[in-house]
Amino acid sequence: MRKTVRLVILLLVVAVIYFGYSAWIDSVAIYNVGAAQLGSSVWNTKVAEILDYIANNNLGFTNSETLVTWMKENGFADFISAQGNNSSNFPSKMLDVISPSALANVEFIEKLTALTNGEYVLSGFMAANSLLKTLLDPFKMILVGGVFAMFVPLTKQLLFGTVIGMKSYMKNRQSNVLYNYQKTISFTEDLQVKLAEGNFDAVKADYAAYSGLAFKPEFLNIMMDEICSVLIREGDLTVFAESAKVVTESIKEMYEKERRRSINGRGDELFFDLKRGYEYCATGSKYSIAYHKALQDKADNNLGWKIYSLEIFKFNFFLVAMFVPAIIISAFVGGLINGLVSNLTGDVRTLAVAATFFISWVILTIIAHSLMIFRNEQYKNIKNILVKPAIIFYSLYVLTFITISAGIVGVSKVNIVAPGSSAQIWVWFSAVAYLVLSTSLIFYVIATLVDSFKQHKTLSKKLLVDGIILPMIAWTVATVSNFMALYGPDGNSLQSIFAAINGVTLVGFWIYLSISSFLINNLISPNMARELRKAVEADALKNAKAKKSTKAAK
Repeated sequence: MRKTVRLVILLLVVAVIYFGYSAWIDSVAIYNVGAAQLGSSVWNTKVAEILDYIANNNLGFTNSETLVTWMKENGFADFISAQGNNSSNFPSKMLDVISPSALANVEFIEKLTALTNGEYVLSGFMAANSLLKTLLDPFKMILVGGVFAMFVPLTKQLLFGTVIGMKSYMKNRQSNVLYNYQKTISFTEDLQVKLAEGNFDAVKADYAAYSGLAFKPEFLNIMMDEICSVLIREGDLTVFAESAKVVTESIKEMYEKERRRSINGRGDELFFDLKRGYEYCATGSKYSIAYHKALQDKADNNLGWKIYSLEIFKFNFFLVAMFVPAIIISAFVGGLINGLVSNLTGDVRTLAVAATFFISWVILTIIAHSLMIFRNEQYKNIKNILVKPAIIFYSLYVLTFITISAGIVGVSKVNIVAPGSSAQIWVWFSAVAYLVLSTSLIFYVIATLVDSFKQHKTLSKKLLVDGIILPMIAWTVATVSNFMALYGPDGNSLQSIFAAINGVTLVGFWIYLSISSFLINNLISPNMARELRKAVEADALKNAKAKKSTKAAK
């Protein structure tokens, strides 16, 4: 799950580069004055506006005649039109004394805008039909290829991974019932015996043969991955004996349900096909949870965390289900708030509207998800160990949606449809970056908890620091600085300082996170190397003693 969060961040970076580059090369980099680009349909109107401003404020010329004089004095005599050279009858419109070539001349436009004392400024560094623009345009295609190369697999993983797995299960249903189920059941029964014996070589051989199975439900994949990790560490395989038995029973139960369906012509449960497909491919299915419960020594807090780490995968389904009810409730509550407090400022009103919807959405989802878990008969006797992880996970989701609400305020401050708003592209992208990066900090904490307790019994110190403490510190600093930048003391300098703190914190954390694992795993001091060797030797000695005792018992 943490890998998914990192992919989202990487996708954001590539997308910002692409859209930023595209907007920059198509608007900001083109010679422009305000919203008017050189050579565009409104360019002549903009030049006429500049001429009128100069004339009305007596900044260099006041009419067509004095404009012609100014052009001659500044070396632009060649740009005077035929009408301008007719000294006996100057046209009333100043634009008429300027030749078309002058309107496309950068030096001439710069001279004109210089007379306005900063009211009009020529920006950009190339023309829309220039060779440089032609050379730079193809790079957009390279960048958009990078965006889609990441967007498609990420979308499949986030939104359609379970659906694709369910579709695959439905497609192979008949062959599974005919013979694939039996092959997998025989495999797990044989594996269970070897695990109980602690037969390292036999289990290793079974793991090598595992890839040949056609029917491999996700909970079986999870067990085999964990067995692989133990094989690599040359650890104790007997800990999987009981959980392998549970996996075998789960597959047998799935097979019996499918066999009855084949005989009767229809399933004996509501949404039979969807349930079987979900049980086959989902990490949070009841069979996956049953496997982890069997692997756990006792019903303690770690089991509660493990169960919630698996059940939280269903949270997204409830988010989809609660979307429409959240819209209805937020519309009612939002209208009530607007009616009671009519003097809200723009940013506060945006925050109120966004928070009303997102908080309503997440609260409804939490209620539905928690009811599903705490009313589950499987957890009837262990509800007490589920309370703490439930509070932590749900609190993190509430923080996530509050962060999204705050981020939307920054994004909405830029009117992206207004003329000339392309100049604010980096302001807008920085707001989007805050929205995604700060939200991802909370998601990263959630992902750390899920990944850690899903795979291990405890949270290691390294994960505690890198995956929870540092992200929460970064989130706190970024959120406070963003709030101060939006609602703090007026003054461009203070707002710039808070914005800089916000940006440095978010970008700095994600850069650190991208390199910390590499540094920790690859930069090993001599003392650490000695400690690692001692640990390996101790494990090897322990395993050797265990093997001797097993042989002696036989």
